[in-house]
Parts: sequence; C-alpha cells; structure tokens
Amino acid sequence: MDQTRPDSPLDPAAVRALVEVTSAGAGSGASLEEIAGGAAAAAGGERAAIWAPGPEGTETFVAQGARPDAAEAIGRALEPLTVPGIPQAEAAVPDARAPDPPACALAALGAAAGVAVPVPMGDVVGALMLVECADWEGLDPLRRHAVRVAAARAGGVLEARRLRRDLERSMEQILLTDERMLGRMGLDIHDGPTQQLSVALLEVQLLEAELGDAQASGQPAPATLGPALARIYETVGGALHEMRELIGHLRPAQFEDRRLTEILQDAIAGFERRTDCQVEATWLGEFPVNGVSITQRITFYRILQETLTNAHRHGNASHVRVTVTEECAGVGIEVADDGVGFDVEDAAPRGGQTLARFGLDGMRDRAQVLGGSFAVVSEPDAGTTVRVFLPRWGGVEAPS
Repeated sequence: MDQTRPDSPLDPAAVRALVEVTSAGAGSGASLEEIAGGAAAAAGGERAAIWAPGPEGTETFVAQGARPDAAEAIGRALEPLTVPGIPQAEAAVPDARAPDPPACALAALGAAAGVAVPVPMGDVVGALMLVECADWEGLDPLRRHAVRVAAARAGGVLEARRLRRDLERSMEQILLTDERMLGRMGLDIHDGPTQQLSVALLEVQLLEAELGDAQASGQPAPATLGPALARIYETVGGALHEMRELIGHLRPAQFEDRRLTEILQDAIAGFERRTDCQVEATWLGEFPVNGVSITQRITFYRILQETLTNAHRHGNASHVRVTVTEECAGVGIEVADDGVGFDVEDAAPRGGQTLARFGLDGMRDRAQVLGGSFAVVSEPDAGTTVRVFLPRWGGVEAPS
C-alpha cells in the first residue's frame, strides 16, 4: 500500500506531527511555547498561541513565527472572555476578520484562519489554544487529533503551574505562621525564664558581695561556699547567655519586600553580635525582590541561622565564609567554616535510627520540601561546608 498518499489511512507526515506534538517540551520543563509550536506544525500552519486567564491576570504563550506584539494583542482580544465563557468545544474560524473574540485573537496572532481549541485543566476548560489552519474541517483526522493532544498537554502543564502556585501560597502562609509563632516563643522566653535567670544571677552576685564583706570584717565562712557560688554564678550566667542567644535566633525577620541579600545579612549581623566568630559574605547575582519567593527567603534565612550556630557551637569555628549565588535555575548558598568538623558517615541514619543532629535533619527537610537539595561535606579537623540549592519556583515555569 502506498503510505505517502494524502488520503492513505496513516499519512506519515500526520504521524510525524503527532509524535512531535507528543514530545514537544517533554519532561518537567515542558514549554507551552513549544507545545503551541507543535500544534501549529500539526495543523500545517506557522502560528499558535495558548491563552490562560487566572485570578492574577492572563498569560499568553506564543509559538515562534507570530507577530512581536501577538501576546499582548491576543490578551486584549480575549479580554471579554472569562473562564466560564471560554468555548467548551473546538470551533473552526474560517475568517479571522469576524468580530467574535476567537477570530480577533487569531487576527492578532497574524493568522487569516484557524481553529480555537478549548484547553482542559482538571474538570474545567481553563484556557484556549488558537492555531493557524487554512482548512480545519478538511485537515487530516490524525493532524486534528495531534492538535487536540497538544491542547490536552497544555492543560496538564497549566494545571501543574496552578497547583505549584497554590502550594506556594499555602506554604507561604504556613511559614509566615511559623515565624510569628517563633517570635511569640522568643517574647515568652524573654519575659519568663530569662527574667528569672537574671534575678537568680543578681542574687548570686549579692551573696558574693555579702560574703566578701563578711570575710573583710573577719567573720568566718565555710571554705566550700566561695567555690560553690562561683560554680552557680558560672552555670546561671552560661544559661542566661544561651537563653539570650536563643531569643536572638527566634526573633522574626522582615521577609516581605526585601531582597534575599538584605535578609541574610541580618542573620549574619545578628550572629556576629552574639559571638566572636567572623563571617565573610560574598553575593554573586542581582537578587531582585521578586526573584526569590517568600518561602525560599524564609528557608534560606533559617538554614543560614542554623548553619552559623552549628559552626560556632559545635564546630568552635572562628571564621565562616558564606557565598550566595544566583543562577538561571535557582539560588544556591554555601557556608564553609574552619571549625573542628565531624565524620559525616557517623552522623548518617542507620538501621532506622537517625544519628544525625536534629539541626541537620531540619535543614535538609526545609530544602527538600521546596524541591531543593542539601549537602554537608566535613571531616574531623577539616571544617564543615554546607551547600543548599533551591530551584526557581513559586509558579514560575522551570526552564526547559
């Protein structure tokens, strides 16, 4: 049988179009522009676009070959439509000069004719795909199927984007609630145990003064009383210092409308005020306010706080180097100290029992819940290096 004839059951060109649509932008980085381009090729045209309205405005994804201002013009043409008003069935548009919104949008795309295909998102039609096509009704059935497949793939990508945005908003609320709770805990500690420890320390100081006055006047005192008071003074003083350090650690930062570098610098400045450890910070990137979501800013801030605390408290470090790098794929932070280090293998989970420090587990969990990575490199007497990377997120489509 001649498979090259246009009217053959399986036109090879139509099969190739279906394969290209199916594989366009495959993977987690599926590109809506690529999917639109595959739909245009399947329909025998050069132009296609996907229009997606939402609560935060509309988005338009245009395949290559369209007019430079096509996305904006399509948005204006389809502005009268809302999600319930999107056509529920595909509709051929033989003349883009017609006055209805899909025809106006095709004209804005630069097409003379085409088809408007609804894009399913879950249980509803949530977007519209516009594809240039000279004769939709006369098109090979397999090519029409390829266009519909492209619309379904676009719906899957848009639904995943919507779910990511919803998850990001939910996590933002959770983390901000956690920050408020931490702030409240800090205030409670300051107003309760810290005040009591301060009073106890003052009482010890008064006892020491009275003991000194008694000894100066020749009154005898037990030989063990002075050393005992000194030990009490040291213990209570140390506890008070730890409590104040904890309060500083719990103090909430201002995350809204601030660049990541400013927020992390707050953590570094607070750490240097509380310790004798020096921190050298390097910022590699622009770090715009909207370039890193609030959830990521909170996560980086808390991980840096914990890492610096570990370097000082457990590593006895005197110098820490912090490097924050902005990349197209996301943001990474590296914290390297000159402390005593530790055996990472000994700190790894074994036999269902975790031997890792609680702080390391918490930092790893914070990074992984945002789709990031967390790694620790350390050896005894060789310092410790912590690396964290968080990908671009917050509803922003991952680079393909």
